[in-house]
Amino acid sequence: MEIHTAKYAPYQYVTRYETLRYVESRAQNLKHSIRLIQKDNEHLVLRCPLSGDYIDIIGEPSDIEWLNDKLNERKWYRLT
Repeated sequence: MEIHTAKYAPYQYVTRYETLRYVESRAQNLKHSIRLIQKDNEHLVLRCPLSGDYIDIIGEPSDIEWLNDKLNERKWYRLT
């Protein structure tokens, strides 16, 4: 999976878990803080709660679905 942000060079992670850890670290342990902006087959766009950056994640459809499910299951998404 590959992550693009406005302020940093693109990151490429080999496993789903590395990508999940990166997204969780950007939220700095603030549950219900990540805002889901857009999701399609190979693309997930999230908004970082502290910096206001957009995190653009590109990957296989199964990886994007897995990441979205995990973020939802672990209650990272903002409720409103």
